[in-house]
Amino acid sequence: MNNLYINPEHQIIVDELIETQNYNGYRKGWIYYSILEDKRSKNFTLGDCLTIASKLGYKPGWGWHLWREVQSL
Repeated sequence: MNNLYINPEHQIIVDELIETQNYNGYRKGWIYYSILEDKRSKNFTLGDCLTIASKLGYKPGWGWHLWREVQSL
């Protein structure tokens, strides 16, 4: 599978996390650790992680770092 593929199911997971973060007033960094704790994130592609970075207003390097972390789970 292409690493830049964006899986719609993964984006639903992320959107739910962003909604939870906003509802509870958590900082943006909360999502990073929540993703690492979620077993489903092991299947996240680089495209998924770059999209997450964009949604949070981070630079692409943040998404790259997240992707490397989920690959090591």
